[in-house]
Amino acid sequence: MKLGKFTLAVIATVGFGTAFAQSTTSVNLYDTEQYQYGDHNVQAAAFGNAYGSGKSNVTAWYTRQVQSGDHNTQLMNVGNASGSGQTNVFTDMTYQYQGGDHNWQDLELGNASGSGKSNVNAVYTVQSQSGDHNYQALSAGNAN
Repeated sequence: MKLGKFTLAVIATVGFGTAFAQSTTSVNLYDTEQYQYGDHNVQAAAFGNAYGSGKSNVTAWYTRQVQSGDHNTQLMNVGNASGSGQTNVFTDMTYQYQGGDHNWQDLELGNASGSGKSNVNAVYTVQSQSGDHNYQALSAGNAN
C-alpha cells in the first residue's frame, strides 16, 4: 500500500450582522479578531452585509485578520448590499495582515449592486502583506 502526501486545510469563518430577505440586523462589535498560523489556510469574515430587501446596521471597532504562513487566503466583506438591501456601517481600524509567500487577500467594503444602498464610514482601513508572489485587492464604495 502506497501513501501519498496529505494536506490539511483549516478554514476559519466569522459572520455578523448579515441580513437576508426582509430581515433587519443591528450589531455592535468590539475587538473582533481572527488569527491563523501555518500553511494552506482560509480565513473569512463577513459583517454588515444585506441581501434581498434586508437591512443591516453595524458598528465595528478594531476588527483584525492576521495570517502567517504560505498559500493562505484571507477574505473580509463589510457593509456590502445587493438586491434592494441597505447597509449602514461604521468601522474604525479594520486591518488585514499576511506574512508569507503565495498568499491571497481581499477586502470588500461598502459596495452596492442592483438597487442596493450602502452607507459606510471607514476610519483607518489597512491591508498589509509581506513575502513573495502575493495578491492583494481592496474594493470600496463601488456601485454597479
